[in-house]
Amino acid sequence: MTGTFFTSLIGLSLRAPAKAAQQVLSLGLRGAVLWQSFALVTICSVLLTTLMQGALPVLPTGDSGLVIMPWTYAMILGGSLLLLSAALLGTGKAMRGSGRFHEALALVVWLEVLAMALRLLQGLLLLVLPPLAGLVGLLGLGYLFWSLVHFINALHDFESLGKSALVLVLALLGIGITVAVLLALFGVGAQGGLPNV
Repeated sequence: MTGTFFTSLIGLSLRAPAKAAQQVLSLGLRGAVLWQSFALVTICSVLLTTLMQGALPVLPTGDSGLVIMPWTYAMILGGSLLLLSAALLGTGKAMRGSGRFHEALALVVWLEVLAMALRLLQGLLLLVLPPLAGLVGLLGLGYLFWSLVHFINALHDFESLGKSALVLVLALLGIGITVAVLLALFGVGAQGGLPNV
């Protein structure tokens, strides 16, 4: 992607997420190119988070923060993107969608690019207009969910935003249940710690 195409695609995503999704899908990203894009976006997202939060990303855990290394955060983020892609694909297929995994991953990767742009904007606002940063964050989160509904619609050729929204809700519920089961299998208790042995 050239810089001009990249910025124009971000602008199109802001104005018309459905058209942006179709443009991302028209690129036909797959194979090595798609996985390289996935890795690059994951690394850039981790670097941006690290720069904005300090030396190490922090996961909030109640009163204190759990400090994790950037490479661990990269694994968590990358796994989350893959899990979201698989969940959106599987749930959509169950509702007679026509999407394919490489298309789902391409759209989720682009969604992460938009999320990075939002975090960058929030960071800048924290420096110049701190009161607006929180509001922009909330509006941006809503926009990301709205864009994802349009992305799902384009991925599965539903032509129904209601059906796409249902796919998103079911996919997120499925992810939540999967994560809860995995945490239980690995012995993580309700307080977020490992049980005494």
